[in-house]
Amino acid sequence: MKSRLEVITTFTVATLIVFAVLNSSFITANIGGWFRGASTIEDANAQTNLFPVVTARNAFLSNRATLVIDKIGVSAPVVFGTSTDSKSIYSDLEKGVVHYATSPKPGENGASVILGHSSAYPWYKGAYGNVFALLGKLQVGDAFYVEYADGQRFNYVVKQSIIFKPLTEDPRLVQIENTNKPILVLITCWPIGTNYKRIAVEAELIQ
Repeated sequence: MKSRLEVITTFTVATLIVFAVLNSSFITANIGGWFRGASTIEDANAQTNLFPVVTARNAFLSNRATLVIDKIGVSAPVVFGTSTDSKSIYSDLEKGVVHYATSPKPGENGASVILGHSSAYPWYKGAYGNVFALLGKLQVGDAFYVEYADGQRFNYVVKQSIIFKPLTEDPRLVQIENTNKPILVLITCWPIGTNYKRIAVEAELIQ
């Protein structure tokens, strides 16, 4: 009996160690997330007063920008101009988060889409392998922003989160895709450590 218990204990410990090694970046992100405060719609309104939103129809938007989500500790360059093929997207995800090329830029009318990794193996080459590890912790009313290199800043507030299967037609996504409102959709793999599903966080521009 003792020998059997030792085998089970050893197997359990070994499994936990392997999980910790393969998901170290995700675990680290979660630990850091416990110590961060929330950014709410009230915070976003205050930021808007300090940094007025520039109407996209009258403004030139550059190809250099940063996505900042204080609540989950994200500050990452937005990579523009990436081809829509998977190989190019995966390559550029090593440099930051990727703007999906066929969608509007953040600040423009329509659904702008930004992709990011939620987890990566320890041997992953880029610095942004777990940039969206805590994306699922964003709640309705949380605020974040995209700031372009020339100082134009667009503030967003989270409206909803959707978990969906890729390559399927989800009516909730269809509704988002057909909007004329200036919204931003952040997408990553879900659950953490898999690519079985996706989580999409929809946020609306604060005018």
